[in-house]
Amino acid sequence: MSLSYACGHVVTRSDEFASATIAILRLHFPSTRFCHASSIRECFCPDDSLANRCIYLIDASTVGNPIRNGVNPSHEQGDWLAVNVEDDNFQLGDWILNGFSGVVMRKRCLEQIALAVQSIDSGELWYTRKDLSKLAKAYIANEFDPHIAADDFALLHALTPKEKHICLMILKGLNNPQIAETVNVSVNTVKTHASSVMRKINVHSRAELIARAVEQSTNSPKNHPLNGG
Repeated sequence: MSLSYACGHVVTRSDEFASATIAILRLHFPSTRFCHASSIRECFCPDDSLANRCIYLIDASTVGNPIRNGVNPSHEQGDWLAVNVEDDNFQLGDWILNGFSGVVMRKRCLEQIALAVQSIDSGELWYTRKDLSKLAKAYIANEFDPHIAADDFALLHALTPKEKHICLMILKGLNNPQIAETVNVSVNTVKTHASSVMRKINVHSRAELIARAVEQSTNSPKNHPLNGG
């Protein structure tokens, strides 16, 4: 299988976990360069671009949430995946609202990590059904309306009608193939419009786009955290 990522960084302080993870990723994605770093600062690529994308796999068990070290994924380039996350005290809001495109829990980490990377590369989020249901309930409870959010984005960031429509479907949770089928265009056309939307709004992932939409809503989950049951 191939990815659109030029490189991937496995950020962990465990040499054993790094070796196992990189071996799995290289087996599934031989055309992408994966390397080990013990901290975000060692691997951060400030010149990331849509044409030279990177994915950051953050080992939550040894590195923790990078925000605590002054790095906010929602303000940086690349796609971000939290791995080795413990079930105990898992807080959805700690990850999705801070720009992470997915979370791989510790008990199934090595089993799921390649699937998670592939899904995120294709524009999907990687969260469990339970967590996404929690997010959906938060949207409903706070009267989040993706149509209003898309209208606001279009007004504030001069989105074209096509870009506004793509933005709306992203906010509704559709992936690229689903959007392509809905509007009867190719997946590559969807990717082009989605990239333009994210560039204009100055976000770097679908997770960050959703987080920005929630934050700009009048009754934002930011004021009614997603961390509750």
